Amino acid sequence: MKKVELLVVGQGLAGTMLAFEMLKKGLSFHIISSSEKSKASLVAAGMVNPLVFKRLTKSWLADKLVPVMKESYQNLENVLGECLFFEKDILKPLSAQEKQLWQERKSLPEFSSFIREITDVAPVENISDAAGFGIVTHAGYLNLVKFLKLSEHYFRSESLLTEMDFLFQKFEPQCSNFEVGGVVAEKIVFCEGAYLRQNPFFDFVKLKPVKGEVLQIFAPELSEKYILNKGVFVLPVGHHRFKVGSTYEWQDLTEKPTQKGKKSIAERLDNLIRVDYTVENHWAGIRPAIADRRPVLGEHPNYSKLFIFNGLGTKGVMLAPFFAKEMVRYLCSENYQLSEEVRVTRFV
Repeated sequence: MKKVELLVVGQGLAGTMLAFEMLKKGLSFHIISSSEKSKASLVAAGMVNPLVFKRLTKSWLADKLVPVMKESYQNLENVLGECLFFEKDILKPLSAQEKQLWQERKSLPEFSSFIREITDVAPVENISDAAGFGIVTHAGYLNLVKFLKLSEHYFRSESLLTEMDFLFQKFEPQCSNFEVGGVVAEKIVFCEGAYLRQNPFFDFVKLKPVKGEVLQIFAPELSEKYILNKGVFVLPVGHHRFKVGSTYEWQDLTEKPTQKGKKSIAERLDNLIRVDYTVENHWAGIRPAIADRRPVLGEHPNYSKLFIFNGLGTKGVMLAPFFAKEMVRYLCSENYQLSEEVRVTRFV
């Protein structure tokens, strides 16, 4: 029987980043992950954007998140032996009104490090005309599929992961220790993404799952220099392939791609680019979005050995490294206080 301090349930982006941070801090842990449950992280484009374009504000905590994110993924590339995180500027076509707002923002010190340039002429060919073009730096993407697959292989090779379902009907939360699949753990951290809906112990968390669909296209005449963003994102992933998305669907929470989603993405894409392309792939996944759009961390209000790390949502690649560190600090110290904005007790 293997004995550990912590059992991590789920090996999506949240569970994976938490496990690596536990490893770094020398905590004993084991991961269980179900092959039957899909991971939204495997479908997500993995894009990083430090700005919110709707009102042109900085993403929540962007100044803190970006440096931690870059350092963390660089370190994990060394561990996993592959290039996984790619910095790439975002190019956004602007209306005349948007261009003026972007110029105003760029003059402010807090935005100057994120808005690289605003141009009158598009710096690449074959995209739609616009009054101007904004270029955002400290952006890019994480190859999530490769990252999670390599991480799974790594954890298996270190005997730190077991493929199995967590059976709630056989679980007693008030036990002094928890035995799951030959592992005895003192504490459990649930990192289940949208499957939090099926967790009876954290059913009070206001999860607002949303379905997203993404296409992969082949477009040999389209520049790979930038991530394009207007109506859709167009993310270069190499060899003239691009991930294009996304959709937001709150009613149909199946994980099946739809013709409606494909049509919606294609119509917006056709308004942005001026080249022929072929659709090669079409995916759908459920994002573990939270009603207030903040991650969920901390200890169960009634069961002192049950914890949660969830709700990373669409900004997950940027949020995960910073908050995995926060979660481990919290697990290691009785006195460490999580920010009120992310504490799970905000839902009680």
